[in-house]
Amino acid sequence: MSHPSYLIAAISNSGQAPETSYRQLQNAAACPAAPYGEMFKLEVPSLMVGTLDSLMNLSDDLGKTDQLIESIVRKVEKSSIELAGKKATELTVGGVPSTRYIQQFAWDYAKFPNRRPLKELVSLISGGVAAIDEELKQLSNSYGDKQVALQDAKRKKGGNLMTVDLNDVLDEKIIRGLKIIDTEYLKTVFVAVGKGQREGFENEIYKMGAELVGYGGAGRAHNPPRPRPT
Repeated sequence: MSHPSYLIAAISNSGQAPETSYRQLQNAAACPAAPYGEMFKLEVPSLMVGTLDSLMNLSDDLGKTDQLIESIVRKVEKSSIELAGKKATELTVGGVPSTRYIQQFAWDYAKFPNRRPLKELVSLISGGVAAIDEELKQLSNSYGDKQVALQDAKRKKGGNLMTVDLNDVLDEKIIRGLKIIDTEYLKTVFVAVGKGQREGFENEIYKMGAELVGYGGAGRAHNPPRPRPT
């Protein structure tokens, strides 16, 4: 998906109305023969600049802040593409498509009062972006946990009975139709046996406990009936 590129230019009003300067710039940049670009107003209110020293110090910090914000925006974009794949749609800013947000930019006075010092405004912007980054981390961790749980559930549902936990296979519907014995001397036991081993298992199961009293050892009648498995 291709995105348009934008250049931000600041010009002097030369003592005239901003709208007049904007129209003059439009006329100067107009090229009907090769209309490769458009021009939009990016209106920024008057800000409290402060002293020259504070402005110079802030200029150094702005470079780091710009890189931080850029990396977080790219991280959000990358996460969106990885999760949505081919179904990914264009990201929005507060529900507004990014191109329209830039072309119709309006300063948010409620979040960023223009009468506050520039350094404080930069801190507000950085704090908001950091909160987004933290939320993205939490959502990514939660998504990863749910992916693991989903794969585990699929494995339990479609896995081989020799490897899955029978407690997850024997649901209430199956148990309801069985006679389960759970006494001091007898307990029903469920065993998973491979198809190729079924015949051998059924032939050998009755030989188990041959030395146990009451099951085949001393004290048991000769040639007792073979117990039926439950």
